[in-house]
This record gives sequence, structure tokens and C-alpha cells, in this order.
Amino acid sequence: MHSVRALFTAASFMALAEAAKHQLIIGTFSTDFLYTAEYDDTAQTLELVKKTPTNAASSWISLSHDRKNLYGTDWNAEKPSFVSYSVKDASTIDYEVRLEGSSDCTGEKSIFVEASPSPPYAVYGNYFYGNAKCGTVMSVHDNGTLDSIIQGYEYGDGSAVHGVSFSSDSQYLYSADDGGNSLWVHKINQDNGSLEYLSRMTWPQDGADPRHVVSHPAGGYVYTVLEGTSQVAMCMTSELGKLYPMQQIFSLIKDDDQASDFWADEVALSANNKYLWASNRAHNSSRKGYISAIEVNDDGALVKQYFLTETTNSGGYANAVAPSPFDDGLVAITDNSTGFLEVWKMDDDKAGAKVVAHLDIDDAGGCCANAVWYS
Repeated sequence: MHSVRALFTAASFMALAEAAKHQLIIGTFSTDFLYTAEYDDTAQTLELVKKTPTNAASSWISLSHDRKNLYGTDWNAEKPSFVSYSVKDASTIDYEVRLEGSSDCTGEKSIFVEASPSPPYAVYGNYFYGNAKCGTVMSVHDNGTLDSIIQGYEYGDGSAVHGVSFSSDSQYLYSADDGGNSLWVHKINQDNGSLEYLSRMTWPQDGADPRHVVSHPAGGYVYTVLEGTSQVAMCMTSELGKLYPMQQIFSLIKDDDQASDFWADEVALSANNKYLWASNRAHNSSRKGYISAIEVNDDGALVKQYFLTETTNSGGYANAVAPSPFDDGLVAITDNSTGFLEVWKMDDDKAGAKVVAHLDIDDAGGCCANAVWYS
């Protein structure tokens, strides 16, 4: 009886120890690798566990709904392209296929990719630089691999969409148009994932430049980070597929800062939608960016900004926040100026946040783009 009990205790301990370790996959801007890091939430450490050679530098990556596939952009491609990988686990990532973007799109680079969480699990790609007023809808095989381009669609003259988000019921696609200072709404065809234009909201303030967007699961609100003015804003949704900007604005710079010295990066909801995490980058490598968290009501309304804390570096092209899927107060953040991944934890009193783990990834300036939590 004693030996059985000892075995049970040992097994329980191993299960708990394993549960304390979580993996992240990290993309790069200009080097052909994917990195897998492991965060131990008991020891509060980060460890690089795998460097996977690829044939693409993915400035943005997105996991499929079941985490069996990873989709990426290709920053270095001669023609803007999207790639997909099979994912057996966070350290076993195998290249499968590349799709060139829509032939009628003359955007210079693929900049963003996002996988739908609902059937038919279409994948959506966006472009930047050049004449990037377009987007691409891609179908997937039964195993999740990218299959073919099913639609090339246009936004507007001067548009350059840098991020999209799905409504909670996957009925709508919201697009943040950095180049066109707008937010767009498209209706999603539930049969094949193709899009139908519904509305465009030009931001009331010139030069605000919505960069990324995220919707609240309750369906009433959409949030966007404004790259040009370094702010977080909230929009109300309508049943007619329109967005209406709210007056409430949260700043991602201090009172004595100049917005022109920064370019706000990312906004994302925490695991249980309690907080909206946001980040800002500094243009000058000698300056630091900011990280912030905002309280969210059950209905999705933003309540108050808890803190605005300097990041440990400028962020470079990144400073992208990735809230953990298991702890509302925990968030990963990437830096491209020197190349590292950090995990930040919100203080118990919510008055600030601190770095609890840091991992340098030196790959000649390519790392790090965004990170996704695998577990």
C-alpha cells in the first residue's frame, strides 16, 4: 500500500511540474527560423528549447483553432506570400506549403495573417507597403494545411491593413487600416469564409492610424490601438455591421511625451477577458516603450487604466504583447531592437507590472516578431 501511495504521489508531482511549463512559438522579421521557448510559471524562468529552420521569415504567426497548424507571413519573399506548418507539438514544427498572395494585389509585403476559430477555418492575410489596399482569403485542407486562395478583395485607395479580428460569433471580420486611418467591417460567408463588404469607419482624428483590433466576446465592443496617436480606443458595434467610436480614450504615453516619438503596437484581451493589454514602441532605440493594462467590464466596456509602465527596451519593430491563456495577469512581450522575449506579471495591487522572466534570442536582428502561446 505504501509503495502504491508513493507512486501516486510521484505521479501527481510530475503532473503538477509538467503543468507549470508552458511553450511559446516566436516568429522573426528577417531570418528564416521559428523559436520555441518554455516558461516555467513556478520557477518563473524562460528557456529556449528549439530553433527550427524554416524557408520563411514570419513577421506574424497565427495558430489554428486546434493548434495543429501554424500560419505565417514571409517578410523576405519576392512576391508577398503566406506559409503553413504542421505542429505536432511546440518543438516539432514542419513546413508544408507556401501560397503567393492574390495576383491583382501589388502590396510589397505580407504583413499579417489570422486563422478563423470557426468552420470552415479560413485563413486571412493582409499586405503592407506599396499599393496594399487588398486582402486575401485562403482555404485549408481537412488537416489544416493552406489549400488555395479563394478570394482577393479590396479595401480602399491608400489602405494598408495591419491587423484583423473576428467577432465572437465569427460573423464579422474587423480590419484595422493603418494606411487609410479606418476600421472596416466585412460579413463572413459561413460556407467558405469569403467576405462581403459592410462598412468603413474613417477615424475622426487625422493621423490616428488604427493598427490592430480585437473584439470582446460579448459582442458589443471592439478595441483598437492607434499607432499614430499612441492611444487605445473603444468602438460600439451594431447589428447592421457598423462601428461607432466612443469618446473614452486611453493614452499609451506620459503627459510629457510626444506622440511622434512612438508608434503604438498591439492590443489583446487577457485569458478571461478581465484586462485589455496594450503596448507602445519608441522610434528611437535610446528610448523605451510602454506596456499597459485596462480593466474590462463583463459586457466589454473599458473601465479604467491600471498603469502605464516603461518596457525594458524600445521594442524595435515589435513590443507585441501576447497575454497568457492561463493567467489574466501574465503576458509575454517581444522585442526586436536587440532580440528577446519577456514574461511580465501584473502586481497584486494592479498598480504596475514587472518582468519575471527574460530570454535573449540573438539571431542577427531578425528576432523577435510576435509570439503565440502553444500551451
